[in-house]
Amino acid sequence: MILPVHVAVGVIQDAQGRVLLTRRAVSAHQGGLWEFPGGKVERGEDLARALRREIQEELGIVVNTHQPLIQITHSYPDKTVRLDVHSIQDYSGTPIGLEGQPLEWVFPEQLSQYAMPAADRPICTAIRLPQHYLITGPDPRKPDQFLLRLKTSLVRGIRLVQLRAPGLNPIEYAALAAEARALCRQYEAKLLLNCPVQLARELGADGVHLNSHHLAELSERPLTDDKWVAASCHNLSEVRKAMAINADFCQLSPVLATRSHPGASPLGWDSFAQIVASASIPVYALGGMDRGHVREALERGGQGVAAITSLWAEEEPAGQR
Repeated sequence: MILPVHVAVGVIQDAQGRVLLTRRAVSAHQGGLWEFPGGKVERGEDLARALRREIQEELGIVVNTHQPLIQITHSYPDKTVRLDVHSIQDYSGTPIGLEGQPLEWVFPEQLSQYAMPAADRPICTAIRLPQHYLITGPDPRKPDQFLLRLKTSLVRGIRLVQLRAPGLNPIEYAALAAEARALCRQYEAKLLLNCPVQLARELGADGVHLNSHHLAELSERPLTDDKWVAASCHNLSEVRKAMAINADFCQLSPVLATRSHPGASPLGWDSFAQIVASASIPVYALGGMDRGHVREALERGGQGVAAITSLWAEEEPAGQR
């Protein structure tokens, strides 16, 4: 059995939020394509040391602090690579192409315009996604109160929202979605609709969040690439199904015990990490999560946390009462 080539990858952003890309030599594997800097982890070398060494050799900068972003295993016709991707939070020096490679600073929203290896595409998604994914809470039948709580959550920094409103008929859901979409756009947040795909298409939101039933029914990606597609998963099989239809990301639950589903058996962090290690898309931890669990989720290979209770505002912010 041939083991994957283990690669340490660094995501470097400047003060404007632009991401650094480097261009591979034409003679190299996947030559001529743009990529995130990094290189092979040598035998007996730990990941942190490899990341610092590769970045210094390629760009002439010293990595001071970094944190996990995503792990990806991808098979090309001639080799399999395992990418350990870290977000470089602080570094010393100014990046230059020490190996003669061109450099480009790119805003995350423009990454799709650059030809990149297939293995790097999930990294682009992870860069664009925040660490918190809000699932809206009660009560959608009281739209004024519901929308006030949504606005408060947005004021507090939420930038990715799943509109979950069980019990509403399609007309009621559409009306609430229109109001929620307007609010999210005001705060430059993305709104995904937890509803049948056809309704999501008609309502023109930023994407759809598939429950496990809707996920199971699909054989291909239900929306175009300019829209987000997310899915609810509870095991490795469902995560693989999300990957098979080319979903952008998923939420995996329940990681910890929850009051809302007291009879559900939680996965625990070890099982979460094992499933995430087999995923090639970003995965949010759901179930018993709060903001304090973000670091644990990141260390276990996740994108961050998804939650209702801990992220759904209970009152309007001070000064707006």
